[in-house]
Amino acid sequence: MITLDLPKDLEQLLDRFAKDLGISKEDLALRAIKDRVEDLEDLAIGEAAIANDDGGRIPLADIVAEFSDGSDENGNPLHAAE
Repeated sequence: MITLDLPKDLEQLLDRFAKDLGISKEDLALRAIKDRVEDLEDLAIGEAAIANDDGGRIPLADIVAEFSDGSDENGNPLHAAE
């Protein structure tokens, strides 16, 4: 359980949007906190991946050759950029 004392302008904004969405202020606040924390988690994962990047890359042509029959959904040949 957490209790927050929100600035008056933020509480009014929260109240207005909650009414517009037809949900309680508490539900809107929980949704906003959850979304923000998930965004921060995604950012941390991305930053860790960048920090651990060894610089190795796989050319698109190799990926297309391995996972495709060489044509698009209409049967036209694919040409990967080199």
